[in-house]
Amino acid sequence: MFKIKPTDLIPIAQVSNLVEQKRGFNLNVCELNIYETRKVVLDFPLNFSGFTITSMLRGAKKVRFKDRISKNYLPGNTILAPSNTELNIDFPKASFINPTQCSALTIDNTFVNNVVNELNEYFNKGTLIKNWTLLDNSLLLNNNQELVNIHRKISRIASSKDSFKEIHIKLLLKEIILCVLKMQNKSILQEEAKFNTNDKPFSALIDFIHQNIYDEIKIKDLLKIADMSKSAFYRAFVNELGISPKQLIISEKMKIAKRLLDNEDLSIKETAYAVGFSSSNYFIRLFKKHEGITPNQYAKKELK
Repeated sequence: MFKIKPTDLIPIAQVSNLVEQKRGFNLNVCELNIYETRKVVLDFPLNFSGFTITSMLRGAKKVRFKDRISKNYLPGNTILAPSNTELNIDFPKASFINPTQCSALTIDNTFVNNVVNELNEYFNKGTLIKNWTLLDNSLLLNNNQELVNIHRKISRIASSKDSFKEIHIKLLLKEIILCVLKMQNKSILQEEAKFNTNDKPFSALIDFIHQNIYDEIKIKDLLKIADMSKSAFYRAFVNELGISPKQLIISEKMKIAKRLLDNEDLSIKETAYAVGFSSSNYFIRLFKKHEGITPNQYAKKELK
């Protein structure tokens, strides 16, 4: 599980509120706050004025959404909370010496909507990604490395005296909105796939692969959707589609890579990262194996 590094606690002499004392930074289109609680509290109501990405840093809480089912909220977890959506929080183990601590990045709703619309305009131009919207209800997710990295950058810049702070923050907010859209969509697909009634037994898996084609897709995620053992899953997948899961994922990534090489002014390294490869050398080897030529040779051929 990927955890966001906790910040230093509020000095004891400055503690003025034992329940959700906050400190933070106000910027033009967002605010970043750190909340600390130093006593046991049950059923504490919490809501935010804008779309909020709140991440647990220290301690343990329990959170209830509309379904009233209590869920553990721990370091390594993030909650996506639409504006004015109420959460009910328990702090069962908070104490003066060992407080809970969480961050809350609240983003202006108009800015969020504009970014989502901009992303959908781009994604709808021939890619496999469907229209995305942010959820109306709150959602608890496990962090990924991308979220942790962007959060760290936002925290660092928000607390800096950089004269270009607002510009940097807006760019990073676009990144984090895209990141949580992908995280949200991945979670929804996994949940909805359990109840999939499509006549094609692997349609949910294919949808999931298409929807996450720009990320690293792990077999364990496919196994969760299929609800099968690894051996049974591979056997059924090959029987149904004629190729292995890994071969299908690579094939779809190569389609996107060729489209990017055809239409975008990207380097080979940038193309590799764009389709979810952390190593450009690995991408080049796979591309050559799949297409018979290197990405660079393909790009030059298309320019002729």
